[in-house]
Amino acid sequence: MHLFDVNCAVGAWSSDRLVYETVDGLLSEMARLGIGRALVSHTLAQSYDPLYGNRALMSEIAGCEQLFPCWTLLPLSCSEMGTLDELLAEMSLAGVRAVRFYPRAHTFSLDDWQCGDLLSALAERRYVVLLDLDQIDGAGIDAVCRAYPALSWVLTKTGYRQFRPLFALMRRHSNLYCDLSLLSLYLGVEEILARFGSDRLLFGTGLPRCDPGGPIARLFYTDAPQTEIAAMAYGNVERLLARVQLEKGVRS
Repeated sequence: MHLFDVNCAVGAWSSDRLVYETVDGLLSEMARLGIGRALVSHTLAQSYDPLYGNRALMSEIAGCEQLFPCWTLLPLSCSEMGTLDELLAEMSLAGVRAVRFYPRAHTFSLDDWQCGDLLSALAERRYVVLLDLDQIDGAGIDAVCRAYPALSWVLTKTGYRQFRPLFALMRRHSNLYCDLSLLSLYLGVEEILARFGSDRLLFGTGLPRCDPGGPIARLFYTDAPQTEIAAMAYGNVERLLARVQLEKGVRS
């Protein structure tokens, strides 16, 4: 079955030497694992400078039809990413349909007083937004999901210890999703399927920092119909990305 990885990265890490750093290395891993397409971020956008990392990402994945850019964003208060109009135009030109935030690592808040203008603009275009669960608490997730229902919020790093708050949040917000990268509770996928259906889970590996064998096994050994397996493997991320309007009010 075709796999679409919603959560992987390219680039060097300051403290780790992992299985790959380059786009060629990622493509080699994808071929070995049977992953056909991937939503990819750059490590430098997380660990160094988002603007530099995003531009490095576009340069490195240029011409590769299997890889889709996921930019890392900052609030606009310090003008590091330019004006709102400049950022949106650059994202539209680059075909960016998904973004990431690291509010704890980059020392900012997703609350309206700092990110309201940016999140409102992204919501008008129905963007996909990825958040590591160690970057925001449950109250913060509840607030952004409620304030921006047009955004598709995808939680990553959802380990087994987070299921109690995760289930409460997923029950409250139909625009909240999670990937499979660390969803390691025994029969946890089946539990989510029973409670919320297959459209709330996305296949993601967390490459290169996570072992991709875990999410692949969780996907293919899940006791569920093939239609639900296919939805998690690629259908859900395709659907969410297709909703994104690269220009306000214009279906692309």
